[in-house]
Order: sequence, then structure tokens, then C-alpha cells
Amino acid sequence: MGRSNRPRRSKPREVEAEDLNLAVVRMGIRRSEIKRDIDYTTQTSIGANAENGKTWVCPHCHLEIAKGLSHIVAWDTVRGVETRRHFHSACWKSFQGPLL
Repeated sequence: MGRSNRPRRSKPREVEAEDLNLAVVRMGIRRSEIKRDIDYTTQTSIGANAENGKTWVCPHCHLEIAKGLSHIVAWDTVRGVETRRHFHSACWKSFQGPLL
């Protein structure tokens, strides 16, 4: 009888799932973007951590971003988080000006 070169199946190991840190998930994904030679740090936000009654005004379309609405938080990397602004996701994609 010939020898088989196929690997033998072993019993699957049971891998224990790590606990999901919801605080980190709610903070969103942080990344860097360059628009018109300005380096921005952006972070997604689900807006669920905001205080009751808190809203933001998008600097691109000047419409309100309500609590619980997913959006983008962006700030100038050089000047720091003092320049932080909240944008609708679509507005951030089309935004090209500097953060004032």
C-alpha cells in the first residue's frame, strides 16, 4: 500500500476568544490624512458617548450633527486637538480647506 503525503487532520484546538473592549471600539479608528499639504489626524466617532443634548455643527455644510450620528472628528496634527472639528462623513471627504 502506498504512502499518503497529505497532512493528517488533527483535532481543532479550542481557542479562547478575547474579550472585546467596547471603549476602544467606540473611540473609532484613528488615522492620518493629508489635504492641501496639511496633515490631519482623523478619527471616526459614533457619537454615542456625547452628553445628553450635545450637538456639533459641521464646518463644511453648517448643519447639526446630533448625538448618536456616526461622523468624523478631524484636527490639524501640527496645531493639536484645539483645532478639532466634527464633520459629517461625506462632508469630510469633500472638505479641502484649512481648519479654522
